[in-house]
Amino acid sequence: MTEAVSGHLCRKMKMEMSAFRFLAEEDVALLQDHLRCHRLAAGEVLWREGDPSDFLCFILAGRIHMKKQTEFPGKEVIVGIHGKGSIIGAASFLDRSPRPLSARTLEETSILTLDRDNFDDIVKNHPKLALNLFQGMIHSLSSRLKQAFERLASIF
Repeated sequence: MTEAVSGHLCRKMKMEMSAFRFLAEEDVALLQDHLRCHRLAAGEVLWREGDPSDFLCFILAGRIHMKKQTEFPGKEVIVGIHGKGSIIGAASFLDRSPRPLSARTLEETSILTLDRDNFDDIVKNHPKLALNLFQGMIHSLSSRLKQAFERLASIF
């Protein structure tokens, strides 16, 4: 199920999601016209490894696991499980590369999506909002990279 995003939902996201803390109140009003809300059942695939990166997701509720194919046919490894407040798909979305991982819901999940056309419109027509969105995505990616370094360091 897909629906438009209300101003109330965007304001709630600003308060609850670290990636949106960079947004000013006027940014929230602009952003709501560019996002779509989706309710997904458990087990739904958002994308498969190798798919085009034509949207990114903000998780409002539920959990999504990210899997990577191994060199052994039919075998995958879970790379991460992301829940409320997470942004997923940002790295490949920003550099326009194919999806490096598959994403599937573990339970009933609500997400917001920002597609390529709406993102490009924000960049072109609302540069301040775009800058604030970039800051949020960079913050999210940086945190995830630090966590990956810590996990790697604990192995050795």
